[in-house]
Amino acid sequence: MKNKIFFRRAIIAASFACLLFPLNSCDKELEVTPYSYFTTNNFFSNVDEANMATLGVYEAMSSMDSYGWNISLIFDADTDIMQMSGTGADDWRTIAHYQGISQTNTFYTVWSKLYEGIDRANVVIEKVPQMALFTDGSQNQKDQLNKFLGEAKFLRGFYYSELVRLWGDVPFKTKSSQSGDDLKGGLIDRQEIYTQIIKDMQEASLLLPDATPTDERINKWGAKSMLARVALFAGGYSLGADGTMKRPANYKEYYKLAQQQINDVMAQNPYKLNPSYSKVFKNQCQHVLEPTENIFQVAFYNPSGALGNASWVGNFNGPATANGFYPSNIARCLVPKPFYSSFNTADQRRDFSIATYSINAKGNKVPLLTARQDESWTVAKWSREYQTNATAERVYTHINWVVMRYSDLLLMRAEVENELNEGPNTIAYDAINQVRRRGFGADIQGSQIAININNAGTGYTGPANVLIQITGGGGSDASAAVVTLNNGAIGTIAMLRSGDGYTSVPTVTITSVDGKGSGATATARLVTKPTSTAINLPSGLNKNDFFKALQQERAWELSGEGMRRADLIRWGVLAEKITETNTAVKAIRSNYFYPAIINFVAGKNELYPFPQNETDVNKSITRQNPKY
Repeated sequence: MKNKIFFRRAIIAASFACLLFPLNSCDKELEVTPYSYFTTNNFFSNVDEANMATLGVYEAMSSMDSYGWNISLIFDADTDIMQMSGTGADDWRTIAHYQGISQTNTFYTVWSKLYEGIDRANVVIEKVPQMALFTDGSQNQKDQLNKFLGEAKFLRGFYYSELVRLWGDVPFKTKSSQSGDDLKGGLIDRQEIYTQIIKDMQEASLLLPDATPTDERINKWGAKSMLARVALFAGGYSLGADGTMKRPANYKEYYKLAQQQINDVMAQNPYKLNPSYSKVFKNQCQHVLEPTENIFQVAFYNPSGALGNASWVGNFNGPATANGFYPSNIARCLVPKPFYSSFNTADQRRDFSIATYSINAKGNKVPLLTARQDESWTVAKWSREYQTNATAERVYTHINWVVMRYSDLLLMRAEVENELNEGPNTIAYDAINQVRRRGFGADIQGSQIAININNAGTGYTGPANVLIQITGGGGSDASAAVVTLNNGAIGTIAMLRSGDGYTSVPTVTITSVDGKGSGATATARLVTKPTSTAINLPSGLNKNDFFKALQQERAWELSGEGMRRADLIRWGVLAEKITETNTAVKAIRSNYFYPAIINFVAGKNELYPFPQNETDVNKSITRQNPKY
């Protein structure tokens, strides 16, 4: 089980932040008591207190206001691979459907939370070097304090990188807030901010430990990996104040920086892919730390089942689940059918990532394969099936949000090599093919399965009343369900998940839930794994074709993990992908739900509006983002 970085004392210490409103107030002037006031008087007299203050920097992202819901889930929709359900005035719908405006409160909530983390980081960065122990303490004390300083620098850079990603040019401050300060900063060009972000992360990597972490705190290799991502965003497309999408003229310099950081990490080999794609997310749901797969993650802690430092991961973004055998799930993160259809059928990521079913009160899967049910398919990686389902997690969970996995770093490596070499080299091919091989289950023993009906039986009253159970065979996750009946006999069935790891043929049992109907039998068969030639990308691709394959691979590998919308923006193709997806869903049916095509405005929705609560008070922000 994971060793939480948050515990009761840490949360109490971090709670000082509720008294902090950096760079802004609400809709009127407020007297601000800055974080530095409390930490100056009560902290930094010893290592433990410095540690508490540093945990306060982490705590800013362990909230529903930031990565427990808004940034991780809401801000990643609507795209070609995920969208929010329904329409309405809820912030989580209006933002996802490109209807958010400057008065939308969630924008201000996220904005404030990120600046809160920055101000906390500024305090630690200033105060730790002033501690007597920083220069005169034991070597262990000095090492600890340098680690805290590195963490604060990394997190300040990370929080600023998120602000720039979401809003472009933003107020910029590297000094902690003091009583009487003018907290109303003007907009600073994003490239200038990126310069400081890169500096912070580079300095952080020199201070952070090399050792594999035993909790969710950042280490040297995590900082370098995240710096590589920041460099790709700094060199990518973004919406300028003039309303045009553009990238810096020297964008390749940022790609070279990314390449350098990735090469440094790869030379040390601190990470590896879990051979089983499904196990990665089962571990997350069970709170099992996997620092060799998950490079950087946000810790959540929710011992009482209340809001606290909790998240909605596994509730908001899982298969629709009726309360009963499992806790209920509200299933708001929908997957457009064309994305499901884009997978190779042998790719194990498809059926694990996308739920083409709901889960009833008995814990059984109910297929969603008729009429317009394909419009209610959802993200599936964090299903209630895999969670602890403890009392404290029936509403809010404490499943960590993983910001970067190792496969993400491998795919960034492939992208960087392709860009800098004007086409893919052996490094690029090896990186992307490692991800593909894992996705197809090439490195785990056993196979997927399929099921054939031998006897259709008689007297069954409805598809939902016929339960297909799969047991044995050494594998896991395979499931099938009846889709249609033919005069009381089984008509068609569907493999909802083909599973993986089956080393022998499992047993298939068909039973009647309501006691009506009998006689149906079925057998399973092992599905032959695709060859390496079929799994790997074809050799000889040019730069553009490899790049398109890379874009698609990131979708298959990282779907629902918070990066798709950001990737499409930095590639300059968000508008294009929305149009393509609309064409694809309308080919299924003319009224297929896809509101993004109606609401998205190119040259506007690539950035969010500056929150009005901020601009009402901070008159140094003299413009709004384009078209708002």
